[in-house]
Amino acid sequence: MADADAQKVDGGNTGGEGSEGADGVARPEVRTILCIPGVWKDRTAAVQQIAKLSGGYLFAGDTLTHMESKQSIEMELCEPDERMARAFAAAGPHWRDTPEMERIATHGKVAYLVGQGGSADRAKAMMQAGAALLYAGGLGVKVESSGLAFSPAQWIRMTDNCWLGALHQAYVVYVEGGSDDADTFSCGMHNLGMPDAIVESRLSENPVELLRVFTAYLCIEAPDLRPSHTFSVEDGAPRYRVSREEDVPYPDPEDLFHNPYGMWRLKLA
Repeated sequence: MADADAQKVDGGNTGGEGSEGADGVARPEVRTILCIPGVWKDRTAAVQQIAKLSGGYLFAGDTLTHMESKQSIEMELCEPDERMARAFAAAGPHWRDTPEMERIATHGKVAYLVGQGGSADRAKAMMQAGAALLYAGGLGVKVESSGLAFSPAQWIRMTDNCWLGALHQAYVVYVEGGSDDADTFSCGMHNLGMPDAIVESRLSENPVELLRVFTAYLCIEAPDLRPSHTFSVEDGAPRYRVSREEDVPYPDPEDLFHNPYGMWRLKLA
């Protein structure tokens, strides 16, 4: 839990120009990209299966459109990639040794969904579009803008329960330092329009769990978190004071992992 006066996240705007939100405040530009290999042998097969099986989407030109809402997402259909199975295995170790993972190597085409990220609503729309492609022959989903991969069943389950906790699970990954003096940090919160978090690994018995709870708290509770506020996983647990991190892991704005909303550093209070 955080200090009692924390009510809403102040994400900050530490990156370039972007869109304008409903409140008139400029938002950083964030791209969310989903990679979905599928069984489609050619474009015609993809168009037909999406129209028939996706639950209301049409693929025309370079756009995937949900016909009821008229919401469109850029979609590129690419040739098969022999590296795809290795990439999915690296990004999805939790389902690496499964028949679903083995099917990735049999893909005929690869669909890339490219959408504007930076909010829960946009992240949800991308998840729904990804699920539609799975129903139409997709074999899995890899979030290119954070580095996580999911089986069809996992992605569809999260989409069917698409509350903030499921969005957090789908888009945020944790990178653990290889030694006690290294940092452990989250990656992917920019897809949801929020800062990531970082902590020295030696400052927690389980730094990944610490960051998982902290970033889930940001996502679900939306506190008005500010430098010098403190946070603990539960009553009686160690408290951490937060500050803005300047030395971020992915500083290049062109990097898909770059978070223009910044990053919180946790230190023992």
